[in-house]
Amino acid sequence: MANTLPLSENFDDKKEGVIRYLTDLRNELAEKSGQERYKILQNKTIDYIADAMPQTLEELAAIKGIGPKKLKELGSAILAITTGGEANVKEKVIQVSESGERVFSVSEFLDHINDILYPQNVVVQGEISSVNVHPSGVYLTLKDKKDEGILDCYIRPHIYSYLGVELEDGMEVKIGGFPSVYKRSGRFRFMVQTLELTGEGSLKKAYELLKKKLELEGLFVRKRPIPEFIKRIGIITSRQGAVIEDFKNNLERLGFELFLKDVRVEGVRAVDDITEALQWFNSNADKLDLDVLVIMRGGGSLEDLQAFNNELVARAVFASYIPTICAIGHHKDAPIASLVGDEAPSTPTGAAMRVNQSWDRLVKDLPILKREMVYAYESKLVAAYSRIESLREKMINYFRRAFVKFESLKSALLEVFERELARVVERVGTIEKYLASVNPERNLKLGYSIVTDNSGKVIKDSSQVKIGEDIKTKLYKGEVVSKVKEAK
Repeated sequence: MANTLPLSENFDDKKEGVIRYLTDLRNELAEKSGQERYKILQNKTIDYIADAMPQTLEELAAIKGIGPKKLKELGSAILAITTGGEANVKEKVIQVSESGERVFSVSEFLDHINDILYPQNVVVQGEISSVNVHPSGVYLTLKDKKDEGILDCYIRPHIYSYLGVELEDGMEVKIGGFPSVYKRSGRFRFMVQTLELTGEGSLKKAYELLKKKLELEGLFVRKRPIPEFIKRIGIITSRQGAVIEDFKNNLERLGFELFLKDVRVEGVRAVDDITEALQWFNSNADKLDLDVLVIMRGGGSLEDLQAFNNELVARAVFASYIPTICAIGHHKDAPIASLVGDEAPSTPTGAAMRVNQSWDRLVKDLPILKREMVYAYESKLVAAYSRIESLREKMINYFRRAFVKFESLKSALLEVFERELARVVERVGTIEKYLASVNPERNLKLGYSIVTDNSGKVIKDSSQVKIGEDIKTKLYKGEVVSKVKEAK
């Protein structure tokens, strides 16, 4: 399948003009500020703007990817493009001759020509006959393979740095851009905005050159292990087509969480999309807690797979600190990105199977672990039963000895009790005899009496009574109340 370039004449001229103006604006700002292009405006945001064609700041603010900061910094410049003001950015002083004809200065005429040429969306294919890489840019000449036609071309430094292709004489390329006249020399040249290799020979040559270069740098040597028990997967591929569905359908039901970054996988914008997606996933890896990145594309020719044989993509894969699986279909030569990746199955199905394999150890060992757990449980149960039986026997013996001791103690206590009881009985008898001997009633029975005053106090001395006081005399049987007449 042939590539469809973003500057192809198949696109709406007005929309493509806006895309190109916005792309130029983005690229120039990136070159001046030293920032990466996607941090200023992503390709998707440019597409959204071109689709919506906002006419006010409010309409622009509603577009995805345009936040308050971008609206403030770029809003006026973007609206100048979408409202058609770009062609009138420069005010021109028009001179008119006496006959009414317009008269241009040289500079004005060249500006006028460039204003006419700039909106032209052109794709040109040819063979590089000379190339000169200079700090000020890349100067190359394209020649027509069929006749003697040649075309001088210029690539700005920041555009060349993002091509990811090392150009050489003899390569066949397809360039997108616009014609221009360089004012200082008056030379006609083609301003290259996009470039793709075309033709099997050129693609193969570029592939081998890049492969050799990166191999010497050691980019193919590092192979990090894919983690076990993969759970969260970042995916870089196109949402359209069968690739993502094949991958999902071949994943086992192990609770995987998928995070898709929808990118172009073919064409000149594919390189930007893929590198931006890699950078985005790595920038958000901690928040997403990813285990692995999977980059996928279906099979195709060298021309179809150019984005994955691109130096920028290869270095972005190598720079990823998230382990990377590159599942890019191919017939013969493995794509450069696959050689750099940590693992490189050739199909989305193979990538899904590799992710599934991260659980193999658990799936394989689970029955063994189950048996070991059951055996360990049974062993513990038997050991516990043995300990319980041993404890039961010990308790029986303990209580048996306790009962024997209890009987012995009971007998001893009974002996002590009986002995003490006999001693107490004997002592009580002695006391009883003593009490009987000292009992006042015994003396009363013998004829003695007890005299008390009215308060019941025993009178032992005549001085204790007064004349006329009543006293009681207790006899063995009964008592007598007397009145004192005389006390001696």
